[in-house]
This record gives sequence, C-alpha cells and structure tokens, in this order.
Amino acid sequence: MGKKKKLKKQYQKQLEEAKKPTFGKMLRLFVKTFLLFFGLLVLMSAGMAYGLDVLKNWWVQLIVYAVGYILFQPWLMREFRPPPPKELR
Repeated sequence: MGKKKKLKKQYQKQLEEAKKPTFGKMLRLFVKTFLLFFGLLVLMSAGMAYGLDVLKNWWVQLIVYAVGYILFQPWLMREFRPPPPKELR
C-alpha cells in the first residue's frame, strides 16, 4: 500500500471515531451553541436599543439566528470532524 493510501485509510478511521457522540462532545456542542445564540441575542438587543426597529420583527430575528448558525457551524462541529493530515491537504 502506498503512503498516501495508508494515510487516507487512517484518516477515514479517525473520522468514523470522531463522529461518535460522547457526553463531553455533546456538552461542548451545547455550550458553544448557547454562547453563539446568547451573543446574537445581545447584539440584536443592542441593535434594538439603538433604534434598529427591523430587529423587532420575528422573521428577521429568525434569519439572523439561521445565518449565525450557518456561518459558525464549522466552529460548532469541529470536534466531530478532525482536520486532515498535512500530507493529504
């Protein structure tokens, strides 16, 4: 087996292991998600306090939360997908 093929196989094994949910991973995911949504809540509240009335609309708030989750999803799910080895990049 070639070195690159062996590294790919090893990386696939690591991915399978990393996908398994554990209590620690789920707790970290919960805390990260809570911090993300709390930060968005604080930013939107500050925006409303400064007169951005558009943020009082429920649909706009939902869009802000969805965009924030999509943008920060790689950070949230980092433990479930380890980075590939430098030789495979």
